[in-house]
Amino acid sequence: MTTTPSSSDTNTERTEVLEDEQNVVNTVLRFTSNTKIRIDACIDYSRPSLAIEIGELKKAFLDARSRGVKLRYITEITENNVGYCRELMKMVDEVRHIDGIKGSFYLNETEYIAPATFHAKGRPASQIIRSNVKEIVEHHQHFVFDSLWARAIPAEQRLKEIEEGGGVPHHHETKGSENQDEIFQKIRDFIETDHTDKIGLMLQPILQKQAKDAERQSELIKQLQSQIKQLQKEVSEIRKNMVKSGDIS
Repeated sequence: MTTTPSSSDTNTERTEVLEDEQNVVNTVLRFTSNTKIRIDACIDYSRPSLAIEIGELKKAFLDARSRGVKLRYITEITENNVGYCRELMKMVDEVRHIDGIKGSFYLNETEYIAPATFHAKGRPASQIIRSNVKEIVEHHQHFVFDSLWARAIPAEQRLKEIEEGGGVPHHHETKGSENQDEIFQKIRDFIETDHTDKIGLMLQPILQKQAKDAERQSELIKQLQSQIKQLQKEVSEIRKNMVKSGDIS
């Protein structure tokens, strides 16, 4: 079983998979305590409840905010998690909604963590990916989170949609052609340099080391693949909007 690294290990660049619920909680607690400036989170519809119900995690995020850390969350707000999302909005600086989020991850200035998708109700995941590799952190910050954040709508708008329309989301268009062009250019440059292959190579030793638990490891890697697919879908939609508006030919 992989254990949580000691504080002396955190200065070495590494990507690892940590197992056991307590190790997962400890990893998140260490992540929040190490954060100096910001925490950006992209979480699926099931995660807002954990941020509220698991006392250690709730306290850690509240403590971070009290230190001046800025917390931004993207999640999928549904009729079933509205109450938890309202509570989350009180805990963090800003919450936005986007449809169909698969998998979850958190970022600060130097770290990326991604808990496993599956977890028992009210309990943390039993596995988590942690990386302080600069390229992985920057990839998820600039080419995943920032792009999704630009596409997401304010939580308040989504809550109003649920109240007025029975939870059926309206079509959301990205506003601002300059912002669209900037997002598209960044994503296109990233895809052309094929950094995703490098990330795959970094993760390969983990898969080999954890071969005894291949099925669960596969689920974690699928999360990363799902995030990339979702990003590619966003690229297609952005380009279509840009073509329609005449920003590109």
